[in-house]
Amino acid sequence: MQRSAASAVAFLLLAFSPPQQVLARDLVYQPVNPAFGGSPLNGSFILGQASANNSRYVESPQAKRQRQAQEASGLNSNDPAAQFQRQITSSLLSQIASTVSQQILGENARDSGQFSVGGTSVVFNRVGGQIVIDINEGSTGGRTQVTLPVPNF
Repeated sequence: MQRSAASAVAFLLLAFSPPQQVLARDLVYQPVNPAFGGSPLNGSFILGQASANNSRYVESPQAKRQRQAQEASGLNSNDPAAQFQRQITSSLLSQIASTVSQQILGENARDSGQFSVGGTSVVFNRVGGQIVIDINEGSTGGRTQVTLPVPNF
């Protein structure tokens, strides 16, 4: 009973209230993709987004094998002991790299030298105004040569 009375009161208020102006307009769909009639300026943005999304799903067979080998060996593990081992290894390699760079570019730099760390050898020579650094990876047979100008301190 109360509900019907409230409905009647609401109807009377609406029926006898002064007219109100209601504004509306048609909704128009505008496509974003230029292939479907959208702005041509959106093309490069949409292509970039698609390329970024596709790169997550496209993996070369070699990268897939490397990722699987890392997962199998536990290198990506969140185990505290594995993290500690990676951190110690990284710290030691950083100190070795610092020592090598001091020998090449430091205050008492040498004219030539050779360093070996776990199958990787670094050979450097000062030739004229340049330093030639050869990095040879024994396990893979890869070779990298870097040529730097001799810095003036």
